[in-house]
Amino acid sequence: MILKKTSLQARLTLLVLCTVLLFGLIAGYESYKNALHEADEIFDAQLAHFAQNLMIVATHTGSGDEQIEQMSPPLYDFQKIVVFQVWSTNSEPPKSLFRSSNIPSMFATQIPDEGFSNVELKGKHWRYYRQRDAQRGLDVLVGENDKDRHELAQKVAWHNIAPFLFGLPLLALFATLAIRFGLRPLRKLTESLRQLSPEQLNPVAVDDAPKEIAPVIGALNSLLGRIARTIENERRFTADASHELRTPLAALQAQVQAAQLSDNKTERMECLGKALQGADRIGHLIGQLLTLSRLDELSSPVSLETVNLTELTQECCAELGSNALSKNIELEFLPEAHPVLSGSADMLRIMFRNLLDNAIRYTPKGGQVKVILRFTDRQQAEFEVADSGTGVSDENLALLGQRFSRLNQAAEDGVGLGLSIVQRIAEIHRAKITFSHAATLGGLSVKVSFPRS
Repeated sequence: MILKKTSLQARLTLLVLCTVLLFGLIAGYESYKNALHEADEIFDAQLAHFAQNLMIVATHTGSGDEQIEQMSPPLYDFQKIVVFQVWSTNSEPPKSLFRSSNIPSMFATQIPDEGFSNVELKGKHWRYYRQRDAQRGLDVLVGENDKDRHELAQKVAWHNIAPFLFGLPLLALFATLAIRFGLRPLRKLTESLRQLSPEQLNPVAVDDAPKEIAPVIGALNSLLGRIARTIENERRFTADASHELRTPLAALQAQVQAAQLSDNKTERMECLGKALQGADRIGHLIGQLLTLSRLDELSSPVSLETVNLTELTQECCAELGSNALSKNIELEFLPEAHPVLSGSADMLRIMFRNLLDNAIRYTPKGGQVKVILRFTDRQQAEFEVADSGTGVSDENLALLGQRFSRLNQAAEDGVGLGLSIVQRIAEIHRAKITFSHAATLGGLSVKVSFPRS
């Protein structure tokens, strides 16, 4: 719970120090044990070496009375006090040849025959090594006080681990500095984020960003880009709506006022009819604006599904058939193929409806509209709507699809957003829109080529 409230630097420092401390304690304990073990082996080897030297010395010593050697106090830290005694086994009982003055009073039978042993005498623990040589007739015993031996072993072990223990604070300092240096890109990122504002959502750039932070910066820049596009879309939607709604609302208000001021029933009904048409146009405009605003926020279909273009086109033709009949327009559907693709059926339905609606809207009465489904030479599904209307001049073909662009304003009361919606849906589905002159009907031809799945 405490770690959740601390900074990342403090959290990393604490975790690193705890890890180092735990590792240091474990390593120090193992080092201490190993040092004690190594020291014991060294001391045992020294005992055995000392016993062998005594054996050699005793070989060249006369067999007179027992000699007692006075042992001087140790002069160095690691100098041990060693006790020894040498017997001659050529007589029965064995005769003591010489011994140290500090050896405890004992009988030879109290010490095991040969090798190393631990013996307790008069409340003290001793470590002995005994070696016999039958040819020379000698029996050598050397020993050390276990307390002195253990203290020396502890000193050796402590000298081994002391540098590591005293170096832990220095290691903690270096670890803190290293973590602070390593987190410098995060501080730069924080500073860059502080400088952002809704008006300035520029991509965040952190020089020499490490591999762990680079994906975060990439994802953050992607998010900032989407937010910037959303804000821009909202601003554009507000500007477009305010601009485009101003004129029809003023016209609607003028017609209503004219109806109020007119005493002639025929004129009043005519004004109300025009007001109703204006209201319909405003409703259509608002619907188109909302659709376009929703599409602007998408980069891919929200839900992918298998779409049968033949069935979808038949549905759209059936929905708009009444509009074509009201203008005595022949609406013909020619499926040369039955393509199926993966996409959003709702979006594609909006696309096809807008293309059909535009074709019917701008085709004169008694005209003709053809809808064709085919596969191109590249085996791409292609949807085409061609009409027998007045068409569009070559220089104006490039202007098609621009928002609120109405090239034939006198012909119909469109709002200039239908082809913009079509192009946006095509972008979302990675499809290509082509505007051209209808080869057979003479009007406008719009082709939508979908990529191969």
